[in-house]
Amino acid sequence: MPPAVDSCRELLKANGHLLEGLADRGRFEGQPFLIGPDGRPDARVNAFFASARMRSKSPLTWSKYAQSLAMWLNFLEVLGRSWDDVTPDDAEYFKEWRLSEARNPKRVELSTFSANLAALRAFYRWAAPRFGVADPVAATDDFDLSSRGARRHVVKWLDPGGYRRWRDLGVRGLAKDGRIDPRWRGRNEQRDSAFVDALYGSGLRLTEWASVVVDELPDDAPDRGYATCRLADACAKGGYGHPYWLPRQALTSVLGYVEGARARVVREAQHVGRYEAIAQRRLVTVRDQEVTLLNSDGTNSEISLNSLNPAARRKLFRETPSGLSRGRPSYYSGARSDHADDQPS
Repeated sequence: MPPAVDSCRELLKANGHLLEGLADRGRFEGQPFLIGPDGRPDARVNAFFASARMRSKSPLTWSKYAQSLAMWLNFLEVLGRSWDDVTPDDAEYFKEWRLSEARNPKRVELSTFSANLAALRAFYRWAAPRFGVADPVAATDDFDLSSRGARRHVVKWLDPGGYRRWRDLGVRGLAKDGRIDPRWRGRNEQRDSAFVDALYGSGLRLTEWASVVVDELPDDAPDRGYATCRLADACAKGGYGHPYWLPRQALTSVLGYVEGARARVVREAQHVGRYEAIAQRRLVTVRDQEVTLLNSDGTNSEISLNSLNPAARRKLFRETPSGLSRGRPSYYSGARSDHADDQPS
């Protein structure tokens, strides 16, 4: 086992009592928790991730901010500096190191540094007044770390025909003649094709669409070109759900996957008892816009589907004659893995 893995496990073991008590002090699942090189956490740094400023952010933003802040803290550790006693010169050197220092083997683009800077500015705007520390990244008339001239992403539009060509070649593994490319090594083409069809057709963000459950989709209506749907508040960026429209072809692709490849994967998982091995699962006993969850202690909880965030939806199961099945019957969980045992199906 790599030494880094051993070190992480030792740190988790040594700080297990701290992690167990976080929920009692207003922490929540998925919240970043940073531990220093000496094996001790800085309560002030971790309080930032528990603040109201960060609770309103998405898990993706939590991860990005945590990575940027950890990188900054590691940089200061090498310099023998502390985050609460730094100057704009230290921040300027950090920018130089990230962008142009010849000794840095992993220099980044200006746009990447801009994301780092956004995280640091959010942290110091929150920490400076609370702990009486200077803000080394605050912009002034004489000092501004902003990456002016950062290269913007090149956005290319695809018309429906161009999109279908991209999907067939890159997602379904078809050659230009419509036949399977013998060099194709992809998996789960039906799932992935259904996912990108709906993503392209609805205009939803990646995490938003990956969080939708089948119960939130209407039945197919052959006489309509589009289906009217609504994104849940807990799954929308900013926490405000809204209507969206799904092309019928995308809807039927999703429903076809649910009845086809997904059903096969669920049966395989049930056969080997894969779902029973998942910790912290919640059984859904009644499904509608208002759902009843069966807790591990036998009690029930009533909760609105609209208030269940993506993390909570991944833990939903239901009892069927064939055994446990995903109570979150979403057809796709994101392109992170092709293994049926580690993704909602």
